[in-house]
Amino acid sequence: MEVDVERVRPRLRGDVYVMRVQEGAYIRSNLGGSMLKGASTYEWIQRIAPMLDGTKTLGELCAAVPESSRAALAKLILLLHGKGYVKNVLDDRPHTLTPDLAKTYAANIAFVEYFTDSPELRFERYRDSTVVLAGSGPLLQALANSQLRAGMRTPVLVPFAESPFDRYRVAEHLAVAQARDPEQRIAYRDVDDGHLDQVAAGAAMVLHVADRPMTQRARLLSAAAGAAGAASAQVIVVGDEAWIGPVIGKDGDTTAWESAWRRLCALAPDTVGADLRDHPEAAPSDFLRGPTVALVANHLCFAAFRHLTGIDEDTGADQLVRFDLETLETSNHAFLPHPLALPAVPDDPARLAALAAAAPVDDEELARRAVDCVDPRTGVFAEITERDYEQLPLFVSEVMVSDPVGLAGGPFPVYGWGESVVESRRRAVRHALERYAAVMADPRRGDRLHGLDVLTGEPVAVDATAVFPAGIAPRAASGSDWPEAVRAAVVAAAGDNVVEALSSAAEPFRRLDMDAAELTSRGARYLKLLEIVGQSIEVYDLSGPLGLPTFAFTTPKGTVAYVSDLEPGAALERGLERTLLAYQSQAAAQPGYAPPPVPDLPAKLRGDIGGTDGNGTLPDSVSLEEAVGALTAEGGRVVAVPLDHDPFLARICPFVVRAVVVHG
Repeated sequence: MEVDVERVRPRLRGDVYVMRVQEGAYIRSNLGGSMLKGASTYEWIQRIAPMLDGTKTLGELCAAVPESSRAALAKLILLLHGKGYVKNVLDDRPHTLTPDLAKTYAANIAFVEYFTDSPELRFERYRDSTVVLAGSGPLLQALANSQLRAGMRTPVLVPFAESPFDRYRVAEHLAVAQARDPEQRIAYRDVDDGHLDQVAAGAAMVLHVADRPMTQRARLLSAAAGAAGAASAQVIVVGDEAWIGPVIGKDGDTTAWESAWRRLCALAPDTVGADLRDHPEAAPSDFLRGPTVALVANHLCFAAFRHLTGIDEDTGADQLVRFDLETLETSNHAFLPHPLALPAVPDDPARLAALAAAAPVDDEELARRAVDCVDPRTGVFAEITERDYEQLPLFVSEVMVSDPVGLAGGPFPVYGWGESVVESRRRAVRHALERYAAVMADPRRGDRLHGLDVLTGEPVAVDATAVFPAGIAPRAASGSDWPEAVRAAVVAAAGDNVVEALSSAAEPFRRLDMDAAELTSRGARYLKLLEIVGQSIEVYDLSGPLGLPTFAFTTPKGTVAYVSDLEPGAALERGLERTLLAYQSQAAAQPGYAPPPVPDLPAKLRGDIGGTDGNGTLPDSVSLEEAVGALTAEGGRVVAVPLDHDPFLARICPFVVRAVVVHG
């Protein structure tokens, strides 16, 4: 294809290096390296490199050489352009940088050029931006030096009092900077903590550094920057870690910093500053000194440079950078919005109408979506792992779940198990989402929460304390769609009545002959595995008092589980699975994933299998309506309330439900 030589204004990238080799020339940049063959290729590149400064079109460059060489010159320049070593800057926007300034900051400009267009103009805009540097102590001093070295014309400093700030040291930094860039200045703005809104006045960006957890100020400065139409980014040091970011654009989410901090503290609730209050009394890290201070400041300066030059203008708002002050290691951590950082939203019954019609989310899709929830420091889940758990006869996986609002007493593990590691992981994720939703209560939703009557579908208001009982993690259930989730929630609610059924029982419960019981194929495999490992088991039918198929599973060491379901085969399968899991945890001395303890089935309530007719016969299946009828035998209605106080998690897993019996 013929090229319009007047539409190409070539400029050699600043990071290009050319070396003579036997075959011709080896050319390299940050984009990679290439071999260009030809005896005179190296000489050609060396001769034309000074002319590839973006001031002339390709046609003008060709006109300056003999006609016999024009085709070869054009071919070489277009080859270099095609490989990325030469940029076409014809459409670059004009700038007013002087040649001296362009030379002084050539490396900075070349860095911008690597990612985007019009690098001189972008650097010029960065240089002329009003950037406010707020904070205290050596960190603020180092940040001022970083901004001067990056080319900022006039940084505005706002010192706070919790750490000594040395203005003379900043003046020394400025004197060094002015030796190469006489236009640079330092401006000061005196603002106290009671007038933080003044910090961001007229600013394009606010950068805040704190050598201790000044978390209330960080939150307020983020909001002040947003209100003033300024971008913002922060460094907060807590313990021996510096947390850098997120970078919030001028039109970005001003709650992002608070979300990040709440997510961090949900997995580390003992963090100083988890209460979102300033802690000027906290001692700075012993490792925050010397070059480490400059490294932390440089990280924040670099983030601001990238944002204001447009390199990553639309990224970074959901990322924190962790800087280990002892090892100097860095790591990136993504986070999701935290409900309590977002504006309060009253509980809205209108959302219920969409649940029944919402698209299903199966276990595979749920596990895929949950990837965005995992981060070891700032995630909803810290990790999904098998640790060193025994993986026979069942596979076992663990999810470490954050404590988003402090109801769970700190992060806690949730387990999944199954016949493959894929199944155990998917189950663990589902259980983790259920448990997270059960402890994610937003008190701002109000004293009344809305659900749907299980039988009529009518919206019903329920006391919030019935959905999220004080001091108790409520039992939640989920499903791949709304009907399945409601079914599971009703079964879970029925299971909550086992203890009451035991206390009121007068006659022994029928013991099942498991050799004669009709089991699912999986249930039969579990029973065979229990026989192979030598685990004796007795199963008692508690269905009568509960109103739906319910069984107690006991071993010589005690009762392992009470399991209910609408289908007796499903209840037996799950109970046998839990019994097998209990055996595995005991045999491997790994009690963490054992089924939770339950009250022991009293000896007086254990019937004699030998004297019971039809001891292999299973109870009949029941309908959802019959199960609801058993729950409301003394009146009331069963209401399914979606546990959706975390909007983002509700989008990932929309069908997490608690069934509540409502009277009146």
